[in-house]
Amino acid sequence: MKNMILFFALAIIISCEQKSKEFLNIEASVQQNDELKENPLLMNPITSSIQPKDSTMSTLYGNEIAFDYAKQHSDSNYPKNAVLYEVTWKQKPDELWFGGNIPKEIYSVEKITFDNANSVYERFAGNPLKKIQIKEAEEKLRKDFIIHQKMAVSP
Repeated sequence: MKNMILFFALAIIISCEQKSKEFLNIEASVQQNDELKENPLLMNPITSSIQPKDSTMSTLYGNEIAFDYAKQHSDSNYPKNAVLYEVTWKQKPDELWFGGNIPKEIYSVEKITFDNANSVYERFAGNPLKKIQIKEAEEKLRKDFIIHQKMAVSP
C-alpha cells in the first residue's frame, strides 16, 4: 500500500512538472546573455498594443516610480528616476486558443530613463539583445510615442 501511494505521489509530481514546462514561454523571455541590466518583464505593465501590420505586440512596463505616476497622471512629465520599457515581440499562433496570437521572441526593448529635466533613450535588439544606435529623428519619434502612452484602464 505504501508503495502504491508513493507511486501515485511521484506520478503527480512528475506530471505537474511537465505541464509547467509546456506553458512557460521561455522563447519570449529576456535571456541571461542579453545586455539588459534588469528584466523589464518583472516590472509593472502600464499598457499594451498590437501591430497587426507588423505581426508584433508590445507592452509598456514601468518601474514603481513610473507606474505610480502613470496611475495618477495623464501627462507625460515623468519624475526623476522613473524608467519605462517598451518591449516588442514578434507574434506566433497560440496553440491553445484558435485564432489567438502570443509572443514569440523579443523583437526589441526600448528603455527611457528620466533624469531631472532630461530623458535618456536606449534601444536593444537582436538575439541576444544588444544595445543599438538609431537615427536621432527616429529616436525622438519613438521617445514621444512611448512617453505619451496612457495607462490601460481596467475594471
